[in-house]
Amino acid sequence: MHPLDSSTLPDLVKPQEGRQRRSRSHPSRWRKLRRRLRRLNYRLLLIVAVSVVAVIIMGSLVLIFNARAQVEDAWGGLNRVMTRINNTPGTELTLADFERLWASVGELDQRLASADKQVAFLRPFDFVSPDVALSFEALDAARELTQAARRMLNGLRPTLFFLTEGEQDETVNPQFSSGERVVELLELGRNSFSAADTHLRRAEAIIAGLRLDNVSPEMLVTVDGLADSHRQIREINDLLLVSPELLTVALGLETPQSYLVLSANSDELRPSGGYISTYGWMTVRRGRIADFSYSPTTATSPNPPPAEMASAVQIPSWWIQYAQPIYAAWDSSWHADFPSTAAMAAWYYDNGGNPNSPINGVIGIDLVGFEYVLRGLGSVTVPGYGELITPDNFRQAVYTIRAGGGDADHKEFVAALYQQILADWQRVDPERNAALRREVLQALREKHIMLYFTDEQINNAFKAIGWSGEQEAGIGRDYLLVADANLGSKSSRAVLRNTIYDVTIQPDGTLNSTVAIGYDFPARVAEQDPAVRPQHYNDINYHTILQVFAPANSALLGAEGVTFDPAVVAAPEHTVFVSELQVNYDDSLRVQYHYETPQVAESIGRYRRYTLLVQKQPGTIAEQVDFQLRLPAGATPVKISPDPTNSYYIDQPILEFRLSLKTDQTIEVIYTY
Repeated sequence: MHPLDSSTLPDLVKPQEGRQRRSRSHPSRWRKLRRRLRRLNYRLLLIVAVSVVAVIIMGSLVLIFNARAQVEDAWGGLNRVMTRINNTPGTELTLADFERLWASVGELDQRLASADKQVAFLRPFDFVSPDVALSFEALDAARELTQAARRMLNGLRPTLFFLTEGEQDETVNPQFSSGERVVELLELGRNSFSAADTHLRRAEAIIAGLRLDNVSPEMLVTVDGLADSHRQIREINDLLLVSPELLTVALGLETPQSYLVLSANSDELRPSGGYISTYGWMTVRRGRIADFSYSPTTATSPNPPPAEMASAVQIPSWWIQYAQPIYAAWDSSWHADFPSTAAMAAWYYDNGGNPNSPINGVIGIDLVGFEYVLRGLGSVTVPGYGELITPDNFRQAVYTIRAGGGDADHKEFVAALYQQILADWQRVDPERNAALRREVLQALREKHIMLYFTDEQINNAFKAIGWSGEQEAGIGRDYLLVADANLGSKSSRAVLRNTIYDVTIQPDGTLNSTVAIGYDFPARVAEQDPAVRPQHYNDINYHTILQVFAPANSALLGAEGVTFDPAVVAAPEHTVFVSELQVNYDDSLRVQYHYETPQVAESIGRYRRYTLLVQKQPGTIAEQVDFQLRLPAGATPVKISPDPTNSYYIDQPILEFRLSLKTDQTIEVIYTY
């Protein structure tokens, strides 16, 4: 047979050219399809991958937000407890307060530990954003801080229990005084304080290494809160670490200590409290007042230093110029800083060869401080006068004696009264002990009692807890202190003083500032005041030397309401504007000072922090300060502490605050610029 020829086959079975072509092109089409499928698979894979990542991210964010919410809730609870403890007038830390604080710190610690576990798997991805990286570092710092707080509170627990429950605790050895027992209990807690110190050092290292250049406002506020908490806990723990040794010295547990008591008449207000009309001395041995005496201030009581030492007292040109300058060191200090006034008085007392000199410290107490002590005692009967003195009739009794017998008799009565207060203080009914401690603590917090020690370490410890009456520096922040010196009358409590402070922050962080001080001397108030009587003044009008303390290196631009141009005193830590003023009876006066400051708003990455410290003048009761702050145009507040009374926007953000200066006040605003 011949091979098949294609020409002999039916057309159906003949190979067709078109089919041959389609058959030949099939592999090419398949390859295209495969390529498309591969592209489609990659897209699908990419979409699936992105979806998975999104789910992981969303899940992680949920975990992070949940963890953060838990921590913020616990942190808010702790802040509420701290606010209650710090802002309740006249109360000390009770056992109930301590337990609430202990529970709040414990809850915060647990929430932080839980949050750490929830987000631990995300730590390798901290490079995603500055906030994520900073969150983990802040979490580590927060855990160290809460551990430090728990250790510190644990070490403090026995002492607080003893102080709040009194000496009825069965563990108290009756042969020891309260002071000795406190030292023993603080020694017992020293290991806990040392452990807290270790945690604080770790937290400090973490906080110091945080980079804040590109973080969000929320994270900046978190870090700022951590830094502030670290500072507060560090100050307290540092004090607790050295407190046994310091109290051993201050309470005379090993060597008796001698103290000078300066009784300031705050009705005749002076920059650091009032005119020193009476004084006393006391010897403290083993935590008890072993001996004491009180006397009126006269030209020879206490004994003055030798006249040739007068050159050591350099009186400023704008202050009262004494014929015998040496007396300015005793009863006419121009310092608003109590430690400076106390150091001058100690120099005067010691160099006069007075009893128990050289003294180891100075206790300043004004009329309001004695009223607080009387509230704690209930009443005092003054020997030789037959007078039952209570907080309600205290000032009336003093000025009644003065009106009837003159300045000398009144000082003798006040000296006898103060001596009896000290005597009754030593044998107070145990049931009144807690009340007395509360009143004394309030007086210390409000600068009606102030403490100065010649031992610098003890002095620094009492400065740290705010009981020294120290004037702080106006460097690196905004600063305001208004101080009056009443020249000769007793009418300071009847003269109402209020301050309005307006500040505009410039883009470069400098300030344009205006402070206005208003005085009102209404007859309706003066008529009810026993100190404003013809027997107690030569001129009923109120005469004062006013000092306005501003940040160091400020420049006065102008003044209104003053008779003469103010003296501008450039001190190392402040610039002071000084004016002599007269406020007429049943009249008012308003003075203003306009000035500019150096840069005081500090830079924090792309943010700025403005801080204002307003300090209270010792001897005053509760002066009102209205403060208005204008941020630069275009700025946005990130953190405001405390909350403003009002806020609005007129070409720039404006914040308003109303302060009652029972104690020093600090305002902090962080803003973008």
